Amino acid sequence: MFRLLLWGFVFYLIYKFLFEFLVPVSKVAKDMKQKVNEMKEQQNQQQSNFQNQTPPSQAKPTVDDKDYIDFEEIK
Repeated sequence: MFRLLLWGFVFYLIYKFLFEFLVPVSKVAKDMKQKVNEMKEQQNQQQSNFQNQTPPSQAKPTVDDKDYIDFEEIK
């Protein structure tokens, strides 16, 4: 009789451990992996959008001779 109660208690503890600890941990790990993959996909999408944008054309500034001062080397 005592052995039967002991085995029942052991199986109960194993059951509790499996369904109250391991199953929730595996669900959390699965959710985290999914969220990380979503973040990577979003980052790759933003990066590709950034690379596809054409840079604004930069006009070269015009240089006037008035902007420069004549320089003579002194020895």
